[in-house]
Amino acid sequence: MAIQKTENVGIYFYVNCHILSDHVPVVAGEPYGNAIQWGGHYDFWKALIPENRIEAIFKSEGYDLHPRGRVVFLKKENIYRIYHDGCLRMSDLTEIKRHFGLDKVDTEYERDEHYQCGNCNPIYDH
Repeated sequence: MAIQKTENVGIYFYVNCHILSDHVPVVAGEPYGNAIQWGGHYDFWKALIPENRIEAIFKSEGYDLHPRGRVVFLKKENIYRIYHDGCLRMSDLTEIKRHFGLDKVDTEYERDEHYQCGNCNPIYDH
């Protein structure tokens, strides 16, 4: 699989059925071991200046309240991986895959306990 400029890596949040993300084309991503990735969840949340209702809702709550995850490209495996919160459904993940421009490339999904929203995390302080 050849890396295309339309394929992106980065972080995302799933807020009220809307995707908020910070992403770049994979060719502009940051190496991290075997992966190419981009962005940080807290940094994105902190820097965001809301421009619409969904962003205002997101910004008014803790950055880790909503489902979130990360899209990376694994160089050795030559595949994209979407790390995700356990409460996201396959239809949500398909939407995230499309959002990141990964429709035509090999992609795998992996549940990651690091990405737990307020509802999934048993120790989350509401």
